Amino acid sequence: MNDEQRRLTQYFLGAANEIFRPPEGCLRHPYLVPGGLYANQLWDWDSYWMLKGLRAAAQHAGNDFRETLTSHAVGSWKNLMENQAGNGAVPLLLEPGRPDVFECAREDGTRTQAKPILAQFALELADMTGDVQWLAPYFDGVMKFLARWRAVYDGNGSGLIVWGSDLAVGADNDPAIFGRPEFSSAGLLLNGLFAADLAAAAHLARQLGRHQDAIELDAQSRQSAESIRRECWDPIDAFFYTVDVQCRDQRDRYVPADFPQGMAMTWRTLPLKIKSSSGFIPLWAGVASVEQARAMIERHWTSSDTLNARWGVRTLASNERMYSTEGNTSNPSNWLGPVWIIANYLTWAGLRRYGFIREANDLAEKTRRLLAQDLAQTGTLHECYHPDTGAPNFNGGFLSWNPLVLLMLSETSDPVSHL
Repeated sequence: MNDEQRRLTQYFLGAANEIFRPPEGCLRHPYLVPGGLYANQLWDWDSYWMLKGLRAAAQHAGNDFRETLTSHAVGSWKNLMENQAGNGAVPLLLEPGRPDVFECAREDGTRTQAKPILAQFALELADMTGDVQWLAPYFDGVMKFLARWRAVYDGNGSGLIVWGSDLAVGADNDPAIFGRPEFSSAGLLLNGLFAADLAAAAHLARQLGRHQDAIELDAQSRQSAESIRRECWDPIDAFFYTVDVQCRDQRDRYVPADFPQGMAMTWRTLPLKIKSSSGFIPLWAGVASVEQARAMIERHWTSSDTLNARWGVRTLASNERMYSTEGNTSNPSNWLGPVWIIANYLTWAGLRRYGFIREANDLAEKTRRLLAQDLAQTGTLHECYHPDTGAPNFNGGFLSWNPLVLLMLSETSDPVSHL
Protein backbone atom coordinates (compact mmCIF):
# COMPACT_ATOMS: atom_id res chain seq x y z
CA MET A 1 0.00 0.00 0.00
CA ASN A 2 1.54 3.33 -1.06
CA ASP A 3 1.15 6.61 0.84
CA GLU A 4 -1.78 7.87 -1.25
CA GLN A 5 -3.67 4.62 -0.82
CA ARG A 6 -2.96 4.67 2.91
CA ARG A 7 -4.27 8.22 3.23
CA LEU A 8 -7.41 7.31 1.30
CA THR A 9 -7.98 4.29 3.54
CA GLN A 10 -7.56 6.41 6.67
CA TYR A 11 -9.94 8.99 5.24
CA PHE A 12 -12.60 6.38 4.47
CA LEU A 13 -12.33 4.84 7.93
CA GLY A 14 -12.67 8.25 9.57
CA ALA A 15 -15.44 9.50 7.28
CA ALA A 16 -17.40 6.31 7.81
CA ASN A 17 -18.24 7.49 11.30
CA GLU A 18 -20.39 10.16 9.62
CA ILE A 19 -22.41 7.68 7.60
CA PHE A 20 -23.46 5.31 10.40
CA ARG A 21 -26.96 6.18 11.62
CA PRO A 22 -28.97 4.73 14.53
CA PRO A 23 -32.54 3.43 14.16
CA GLU A 24 -35.13 6.17 13.81
CA GLY A 25 -38.76 6.28 12.71
CA CYS A 26 -39.58 3.84 9.92
CA LEU A 27 -35.90 2.89 9.78
CA ARG A 28 -36.04 0.40 12.62
CA HIS A 29 -32.48 -0.85 12.18
CA PRO A 30 -29.15 1.02 12.06
CA TYR A 31 -28.39 2.14 8.52
CA LEU A 32 -25.90 3.75 6.14
CA VAL A 33 -26.20 7.18 4.51
CA PRO A 34 -24.12 8.33 1.50
CA GLY A 35 -22.67 11.41 3.21
CA GLY A 36 -22.51 15.04 2.14
CA LEU A 37 -25.97 16.36 1.31
CA TYR A 38 -27.61 13.04 2.14
CA ALA A 39 -27.28 13.14 5.93
CA ASN A 40 -30.34 11.10 6.93
CA GLN A 41 -31.30 9.29 3.76
CA LEU A 42 -31.18 5.56 3.04
CA TRP A 43 -30.71 4.99 -0.69
CA ASP A 44 -31.03 1.67 -2.45
CA TRP A 45 -27.87 1.04 -4.45
CA ASP A 46 -25.63 3.47 -2.57
CA SER A 47 -25.90 1.20 0.46
CA TYR A 48 -24.72 -1.80 -1.54
CA TRP A 49 -21.72 -0.05 -3.08
CA MET A 50 -20.77 1.48 0.28
CA LEU A 51 -20.69 -1.98 1.78
CA LYS A 52 -18.46 -3.37 -0.99
CA GLY A 53 -16.02 -0.47 -0.77
CA LEU A 54 -15.88 -0.24 3.00
CA ARG A 55 -15.30 -3.99 3.28
CA ALA A 56 -11.96 -3.32 1.58
CA ALA A 57 -11.22 -0.54 4.09
CA ALA A 58 -12.29 -2.76 6.99
CA GLN A 59 -9.32 -5.04 6.36
CA HIS A 60 -7.20 -2.26 7.88
CA ALA A 61 -9.48 -1.55 10.84
CA GLY A 62 -10.28 -3.26 14.10
CA ASN A 63 -13.13 -5.56 15.00
CA ASP A 64 -15.27 -2.68 16.27
CA PHE A 65 -15.35 -1.06 12.83
CA ARG A 66 -16.10 -4.34 11.06
CA GLU A 67 -18.93 -5.12 13.48
CA THR A 68 -20.37 -1.62 13.11
CA LEU A 69 -20.20 -1.81 9.32
CA THR A 70 -21.87 -5.22 9.35
CA SER A 71 -24.73 -4.17 11.64
CA HIS A 72 -25.43 -1.00 9.64
CA ALA A 73 -25.25 -2.76 6.29
CA VAL A 74 -27.55 -5.58 7.39
CA GLY A 75 -29.81 -2.95 8.96
CA SER A 76 -29.93 -0.97 5.71
CA TRP A 77 -31.03 -4.04 3.78
CA LYS A 78 -33.66 -4.96 6.36
CA ASN A 79 -34.99 -1.39 6.41
CA LEU A 80 -35.49 -1.52 2.65
CA MET A 81 -37.27 -4.88 2.79
CA GLU A 82 -39.36 -4.11 5.88
CA ASN A 83 -40.79 -1.07 4.11
CA GLN A 84 -41.79 -3.13 1.07
CA ALA A 85 -45.34 -2.49 -0.11
CA GLY A 86 -47.95 -5.19 -0.52
CA ASN A 87 -47.59 -5.06 -4.31
CA GLY A 88 -43.90 -5.97 -4.01
CA ALA A 89 -42.46 -2.50 -4.56
CA VAL A 90 -39.42 -1.60 -2.47
CA PRO A 91 -38.74 2.13 -2.03
CA LEU A 92 -35.51 3.46 -3.47
CA LEU A 93 -35.24 6.29 -0.92
CA LEU A 94 -36.29 6.32 2.74
CA GLU A 95 -36.05 8.93 5.49
CA PRO A 96 -36.94 8.36 9.15
CA GLY A 97 -40.27 10.17 8.78
CA ARG A 98 -40.99 9.12 5.18
CA PRO A 99 -40.86 5.41 4.34
CA ASP A 100 -41.31 5.94 0.59
CA VAL A 101 -40.08 9.41 -0.37
CA PHE A 102 -40.69 8.97 -4.10
CA GLU A 103 -43.99 7.03 -3.77
CA CYS A 104 -42.47 3.98 -5.45
CA ALA A 105 -45.41 1.78 -4.45
CA ARG A 106 -47.86 3.52 -6.79
CA GLU A 107 -49.81 0.88 -8.65
CA ASP A 108 -49.23 2.50 -12.06
CA GLY A 109 -45.48 1.92 -11.70
CA THR A 110 -44.53 5.39 -12.88
CA ARG A 111 -42.45 5.98 -9.75
CA THR A 112 -39.86 3.30 -10.37
CA GLN A 113 -39.05 1.11 -7.38
CA ALA A 114 -35.61 0.34 -5.95
CA LYS A 115 -33.03 -0.72 -8.47
CA PRO A 116 -32.59 -4.49 -8.86
CA ILE A 117 -29.67 -4.69 -6.46
CA LEU A 118 -31.28 -6.28 -3.40
CA ALA A 119 -30.32 -9.91 -4.06
CA GLN A 120 -26.74 -8.88 -4.80
CA PHE A 121 -26.75 -6.83 -1.60
CA ALA A 122 -28.05 -9.82 0.38
CA LEU A 123 -25.47 -12.14 -1.18
CA GLU A 124 -22.68 -9.74 -0.17
CA LEU A 125 -24.05 -9.67 3.37
CA ALA A 126 -24.28 -13.45 3.51
CA ASP A 127 -20.65 -13.69 2.44
CA MET A 128 -19.63 -11.06 4.99
CA THR A 129 -21.48 -12.65 7.91
CA GLY A 130 -20.92 -16.26 6.90
CA ASP A 131 -24.65 -16.86 7.38
CA VAL A 132 -27.62 -16.93 5.03
CA GLN A 133 -30.37 -18.12 7.35
CA TRP A 134 -31.16 -14.62 8.61
CA LEU A 135 -32.38 -13.98 5.04
CA ALA A 136 -34.91 -16.83 5.00
CA PRO A 137 -37.89 -14.81 6.39
CA TYR A 138 -37.29 -12.12 3.76
CA PHE A 139 -36.72 -14.24 0.66
CA ASP A 140 -40.35 -14.32 -0.43
CA GLY A 141 -40.18 -10.53 -0.43
CA VAL A 142 -37.12 -10.63 -2.68
CA MET A 143 -38.99 -12.91 -5.08
CA LYS A 144 -41.98 -10.55 -5.04
CA PHE A 145 -39.70 -7.58 -5.72
CA LEU A 146 -38.13 -9.27 -8.75
CA ALA A 147 -41.53 -10.42 -9.99
CA ARG A 148 -42.79 -6.83 -9.90
CA TRP A 149 -39.96 -5.79 -12.20
CA ARG A 150 -41.02 -8.41 -14.73
CA ALA A 151 -44.76 -7.80 -14.44
CA VAL A 152 -45.00 -4.00 -14.29
CA TYR A 153 -41.96 -3.00 -16.35
CA ASP A 154 -42.08 -5.46 -19.24
CA GLY A 155 -40.35 -4.03 -22.29
CA ASN A 156 -42.80 -4.85 -25.09
CA GLY A 157 -42.08 -8.56 -24.99
CA SER A 158 -38.41 -7.95 -25.77
CA GLY A 159 -37.18 -9.78 -22.68
CA LEU A 160 -35.93 -6.45 -21.31
CA ILE A 161 -37.40 -4.31 -18.54
CA VAL A 162 -37.92 -0.56 -18.66
CA TRP A 163 -37.83 2.41 -16.35
CA GLY A 164 -41.30 3.58 -15.34
CA SER A 165 -40.07 7.17 -15.30
CA ASP A 166 -36.72 8.96 -15.33
CA LEU A 167 -36.75 9.59 -11.57
CA ALA A 168 -33.59 8.56 -9.69
CA VAL A 169 -32.41 6.01 -12.25
CA GLY A 170 -28.81 6.20 -11.06
CA ALA A 171 -27.25 7.85 -14.11
CA ASP A 172 -29.72 10.67 -13.62
CA ASN A 173 -29.64 12.69 -16.83
CA ASP A 174 -28.51 9.98 -19.21
CA PRO A 175 -30.07 11.30 -22.45
CA ALA A 176 -31.30 7.82 -23.34
CA ILE A 177 -33.53 7.94 -20.24
CA PHE A 178 -33.90 11.49 -18.93
CA GLY A 179 -36.85 13.27 -20.53
CA ARG A 180 -37.96 10.15 -22.38
CA PRO A 181 -41.60 8.94 -22.26
CA GLU A 182 -42.60 6.74 -19.35
CA PHE A 183 -42.06 2.99 -19.85
CA SER A 184 -39.99 3.57 -23.00
CA SER A 185 -36.32 3.19 -22.06
CA ALA A 186 -34.86 -0.26 -21.50
CA GLY A 187 -31.77 1.12 -19.79
CA LEU A 188 -28.52 -0.83 -19.95
CA LEU A 189 -27.81 -0.11 -16.29
CA LEU A 190 -31.25 -1.36 -15.30
CA ASN A 191 -31.10 -4.55 -17.35
CA GLY A 192 -27.52 -5.36 -16.40
CA LEU A 193 -28.42 -4.99 -12.73
CA PHE A 194 -31.51 -7.13 -13.27
CA ALA A 195 -29.63 -10.00 -14.91
CA ALA A 196 -27.06 -9.91 -12.11
CA ASP A 197 -29.73 -9.71 -9.41
CA LEU A 198 -31.60 -12.72 -10.79
CA ALA A 199 -28.35 -14.70 -10.77
CA ALA A 200 -27.61 -13.61 -7.19
CA ALA A 201 -31.13 -14.54 -6.11
CA ALA A 202 -30.68 -17.98 -7.65
CA HIS A 203 -27.48 -18.45 -5.67
CA LEU A 204 -29.24 -17.45 -2.45
CA ALA A 205 -32.17 -19.75 -3.22
CA ARG A 206 -29.81 -22.70 -3.52
CA GLN A 207 -28.20 -21.85 -0.19
CA LEU A 208 -31.65 -21.65 1.39
CA GLY A 209 -32.71 -25.01 -0.06
CA ARG A 210 -35.27 -23.44 -2.40
CA HIS A 211 -34.12 -25.43 -5.40
CA GLN A 212 -37.13 -24.91 -7.67
CA ASP A 213 -36.86 -21.16 -7.15
CA ALA A 214 -33.16 -21.41 -8.02
CA ILE A 215 -33.92 -23.22 -11.28
CA GLU A 216 -36.49 -20.61 -12.28
CA LEU A 217 -34.27 -17.67 -11.32
CA ASP A 218 -31.31 -19.10 -13.23
CA ALA A 219 -33.49 -19.45 -16.32
CA GLN A 220 -34.74 -15.87 -15.97
CA SER A 221 -31.19 -14.59 -15.57
CA ARG A 222 -30.06 -16.40 -18.74
CA GLN A 223 -33.06 -15.05 -20.64
CA SER A 224 -32.30 -11.52 -19.45
CA ALA A 225 -28.68 -11.85 -20.55
CA GLU A 226 -29.68 -13.17 -23.97
CA SER A 227 -32.13 -10.28 -24.42
CA ILE A 228 -29.38 -7.75 -23.71
CA ARG A 229 -27.08 -9.40 -26.26
CA ARG A 230 -29.84 -9.59 -28.87
CA GLU A 231 -31.57 -6.22 -28.43
CA CYS A 232 -28.85 -3.86 -27.16
CA TRP A 233 -25.75 -4.84 -29.15
CA ASP A 234 -25.09 -2.79 -32.27
CA PRO A 235 -22.70 -4.66 -34.61
CA ILE A 236 -22.10 -1.58 -36.78
CA ASP A 237 -20.81 0.53 -33.89
CA ALA A 238 -19.59 -2.43 -31.80
CA PHE A 239 -21.34 -0.91 -28.79
CA PHE A 240 -24.15 -1.69 -26.37
CA TYR A 241 -26.99 0.85 -26.35
CA THR A 242 -30.08 1.49 -24.29
CA VAL A 243 -33.07 0.76 -26.52
CA ASP A 244 -36.52 2.25 -26.93
CA VAL A 245 -39.33 -0.31 -26.66
CA GLN A 246 -42.22 1.81 -27.95
CA CYS A 247 -42.41 0.08 -31.31
CA ARG A 248 -46.03 -0.53 -32.26
CA ASP A 249 -47.51 -1.72 -35.54
CA GLN A 250 -50.53 0.59 -35.79
CA ARG A 251 -51.70 -0.14 -39.32
CA ASP A 252 -54.97 -1.51 -38.00
CA ARG A 253 -55.60 1.93 -36.50
CA TYR A 254 -54.64 4.11 -39.46
CA VAL A 255 -54.81 2.07 -42.66
CA PRO A 256 -58.24 1.36 -44.26
CA ALA A 257 -59.31 -2.26 -43.94
CA ASP A 258 -59.41 -2.79 -47.72
CA PHE A 259 -55.71 -1.88 -48.13
CA PRO A 260 -53.16 -4.74 -48.15
CA GLN A 261 -51.20 -4.91 -44.91
CA GLY A 262 -47.80 -5.73 -46.38
CA MET A 263 -44.80 -6.74 -44.27
CA ALA A 264 -45.15 -7.26 -40.53
CA MET A 265 -43.12 -5.33 -37.99
CA THR A 266 -40.51 -7.86 -36.82
CA TRP A 267 -38.62 -5.71 -34.31
CA ARG A 268 -39.61 -4.78 -30.77
CA THR A 269 -36.91 -2.23 -29.95
CA LEU A 270 -34.85 0.52 -31.56
CA PRO A 271 -31.38 1.51 -30.30
CA LEU A 272 -30.93 4.95 -28.81
CA LYS A 273 -27.50 5.56 -30.27
CA ILE A 274 -25.97 7.62 -27.51
CA LYS A 275 -22.57 6.45 -26.30
CA SER A 276 -22.23 6.53 -22.54
CA SER A 277 -20.43 4.67 -19.77
CA SER A 278 -23.55 2.50 -19.46
CA GLY A 279 -22.36 0.70 -22.58
CA PHE A 280 -19.86 -1.15 -20.37
CA ILE A 281 -22.55 -2.50 -18.03
CA PRO A 282 -23.05 -5.73 -20.01
CA LEU A 283 -19.33 -6.40 -19.47
CA TRP A 284 -19.61 -5.80 -15.72
CA ALA A 285 -22.63 -8.13 -15.60
CA GLY A 286 -20.84 -10.76 -17.69
CA VAL A 287 -23.62 -10.97 -20.27
CA ALA A 288 -21.61 -9.79 -23.29
CA SER A 289 -20.14 -12.46 -25.55
CA VAL A 290 -16.36 -12.66 -25.74
CA GLU A 291 -16.49 -11.30 -29.28
CA GLN A 292 -18.73 -8.39 -28.31
CA ALA A 293 -16.56 -7.45 -25.34
CA ARG A 294 -13.34 -7.59 -27.32
CA ALA A 295 -14.71 -5.52 -30.21
CA MET A 296 -16.16 -2.92 -27.88
CA ILE A 297 -13.06 -2.52 -25.72
CA GLU A 298 -10.69 -2.36 -28.68
CA ARG A 299 -12.77 0.25 -30.50
CA HIS A 300 -14.10 2.38 -27.65
CA TRP A 301 -11.49 2.05 -24.91
CA THR A 302 -8.00 1.12 -26.07
CA SER A 303 -8.05 3.10 -29.32
CA SER A 304 -10.33 6.03 -28.45
CA ASP A 305 -10.45 8.83 -25.91
CA THR A 306 -14.13 9.73 -26.26
CA LEU A 307 -14.99 7.62 -23.19
CA ASN A 308 -11.48 6.88 -21.88
CA ALA A 309 -10.39 10.13 -20.23
CA ARG A 310 -7.35 11.22 -18.22
CA TRP A 311 -9.14 10.68 -14.90
CA GLY A 312 -11.38 7.76 -15.74
CA VAL A 313 -14.57 7.05 -17.65
CA ARG A 314 -16.52 9.84 -19.24
CA THR A 315 -20.16 9.17 -18.41
CA LEU A 316 -21.07 10.52 -21.85
CA ALA A 317 -18.77 10.33 -24.86
CA SER A 318 -17.05 13.64 -25.59
CA ASN A 319 -18.25 13.64 -29.21
CA GLU A 320 -21.94 13.49 -28.25
CA ARG A 321 -23.70 16.82 -28.70
CA MET A 322 -25.17 16.65 -25.16
CA TYR A 323 -21.68 16.40 -23.62
CA SER A 324 -21.35 18.86 -20.73
CA THR A 325 -18.92 18.71 -17.82
CA GLU A 326 -19.71 21.96 -16.04
CA GLY A 327 -23.12 21.29 -14.53
CA ASN A 328 -23.23 21.44 -10.74
CA THR A 329 -26.61 20.12 -9.76
CA SER A 330 -28.30 17.50 -7.60
CA ASN A 331 -31.63 16.88 -9.29
CA PRO A 332 -30.72 15.56 -11.71
CA SER A 333 -27.03 15.14 -11.03
CA ASN A 334 -24.75 15.50 -14.04
CA TRP A 335 -23.90 12.31 -15.94
CA LEU A 336 -23.23 14.11 -19.24
CA GLY A 337 -19.48 13.56 -19.10
CA PRO A 338 -18.14 13.97 -15.54
CA VAL A 339 -16.26 11.07 -14.01
CA TRP A 340 -18.16 9.18 -11.31
CA ILE A 341 -16.30 6.60 -9.26
CA ILE A 342 -19.14 4.09 -9.66
CA ALA A 343 -18.76 4.32 -13.46
CA ASN A 344 -15.01 3.84 -13.10
CA TYR A 345 -15.57 0.80 -10.90
CA LEU A 346 -18.14 -0.87 -13.16
CA THR A 347 -15.99 -0.33 -16.24
CA TRP A 348 -12.91 -1.58 -14.38
CA ALA A 349 -14.77 -4.74 -13.37
CA GLY A 350 -15.90 -5.29 -16.97
CA LEU A 351 -12.36 -4.89 -18.29
CA ARG A 352 -11.05 -7.41 -15.77
CA ARG A 353 -13.83 -9.88 -16.37
CA TYR A 354 -12.90 -10.14 -20.05
CA GLY A 355 -9.17 -10.31 -19.47
CA PHE A 356 -8.12 -6.71 -20.20
CA ILE A 357 -5.99 -6.60 -17.07
CA ARG A 358 -3.52 -3.91 -18.12
CA GLU A 359 -6.36 -1.57 -19.04
CA ALA A 360 -8.17 -2.33 -15.79
CA ASN A 361 -5.07 -1.66 -13.71
CA ASP A 362 -4.55 1.63 -15.54
CA LEU A 363 -8.13 2.67 -14.74
CA ALA A 364 -7.62 1.73 -11.08
CA GLU A 365 -4.53 3.96 -10.95
CA LYS A 366 -6.40 6.84 -12.58
CA THR A 367 -9.10 6.51 -9.92
CA ARG A 368 -6.55 6.43 -7.11
CA ARG A 369 -4.78 9.54 -8.39
CA LEU A 370 -8.08 11.37 -8.90
CA LEU A 371 -9.31 10.81 -5.34
CA ALA A 372 -5.88 11.34 -3.80
CA GLN A 373 -5.62 14.69 -5.61
CA ASP A 374 -9.05 15.77 -4.36
CA LEU A 375 -8.27 14.73 -0.80
CA ALA A 376 -4.92 16.55 -0.82
CA GLN A 377 -6.39 19.76 -2.27
CA THR A 378 -9.77 19.97 -0.51
CA GLY A 379 -9.51 17.65 2.49
CA THR A 380 -12.59 15.71 1.38
CA LEU A 381 -14.08 13.84 -1.60
CA HIS A 382 -16.91 14.70 -3.98
CA GLU A 383 -19.62 13.06 -6.06
CA CYS A 384 -18.11 13.60 -9.51
CA TYR A 385 -15.14 15.13 -11.31
CA HIS A 386 -14.08 16.87 -14.49
CA PRO A 387 -12.74 14.16 -16.82
CA ASP A 388 -9.83 16.29 -18.12
CA THR A 389 -8.72 18.34 -15.10
CA GLY A 390 -9.91 16.12 -12.24
CA ALA A 391 -11.50 19.13 -10.56
CA PRO A 392 -14.39 18.21 -8.22
CA ASN A 393 -17.71 19.72 -9.19
CA PHE A 394 -20.31 18.64 -6.65
CA ASN A 395 -21.15 17.74 -3.04
CA GLY A 396 -18.11 17.72 -0.80
CA GLY A 397 -18.21 15.06 1.93
CA PHE A 398 -19.83 12.48 -0.34
CA LEU A 399 -18.73 8.95 0.56
CA SER A 400 -21.16 6.42 -0.95
CA TRP A 401 -19.33 4.37 -3.61
CA ASN A 402 -16.03 6.30 -3.50
CA PRO A 403 -14.40 3.61 -1.28
CA LEU A 404 -14.73 1.20 -4.22
CA VAL A 405 -11.32 2.55 -5.26
CA LEU A 406 -9.82 0.38 -2.50
CA LEU A 407 -11.44 -2.71 -3.99
CA MET A 408 -10.05 -1.77 -7.40
CA LEU A 409 -6.55 -1.40 -5.96
CA SER A 410 -6.67 -4.51 -3.78
CA GLU A 411 -7.40 -6.98 -6.58
CA THR A 412 -4.49 -8.95 -8.03
CA SER A 413 -3.54 -8.83 -11.68
CA ASP A 414 -5.18 -12.19 -12.31
CA PRO A 415 -8.38 -12.12 -14.37
CA VAL A 416 -11.66 -12.84 -12.63
CA SER A 417 -13.40 -13.99 -15.78
CA HIS A 418 -16.66 -15.92 -15.44
CA LEU A 419 -16.74 -16.83 -19.12
